[in-house]
Amino acid sequence: MNRYEGNFNEQVRETVNALSDEIAEIKKFQQNCERDKDVALAMQLNEKMMTHATNYTNLILVAGYAGFFGFWSTIVSRLPQWVYAISGLLALVSLLVFVSWEITKMVLSYRRLNGNNETIKQIKRGDRPLLMLEAAMNVHSMRMNKLWKWFLIPTVTTGVSAALLLLGTFVCQVWQSMF
Repeated sequence: MNRYEGNFNEQVRETVNALSDEIAEIKKFQQNCERDKDVALAMQLNEKMMTHATNYTNLILVAGYAGFFGFWSTIVSRLPQWVYAISGLLALVSLLVFVSWEITKMVLSYRRLNGNNETIKQIKRGDRPLLMLEAAMNVHSMRMNKLWKWFLIPTVTTGVSAALLLLGTFVCQVWQSMF
């Protein structure tokens, strides 16, 4: 084997190895792209499920408030004044806390979306935009969940107290009318 064949074989080997490395890098990039698409799809699915859950919860709450205030207004003449006033006040506090939560959630989510837009504008090629946005969204969700407890407890406590007060009064009056 002469000197030129050795050089040629070495150059071919180096070229093949370089191409093999680039092909492996392209495969890795393709896998990352597929994973990013899967993550984006999972995020969209999760967001859709959260939206449906929130809409359902809001529908149930609105129906509960409507039912309470409808029942409350029809039995006003049969209620002692103090029961009427306290149950109405409790239900109104519950409603106001719930509406306050919805407004707070709206404002904080709007601010978070603006922050996400700023993050998107600053992303450079090669960064992991989905991971960055997902991390920001997870932090936001954790903060919202912690904050929600401070609204949930008074909303449920005052709403259920109002309903139980009406129910108790109604049961007492039915019991008294029977005996």
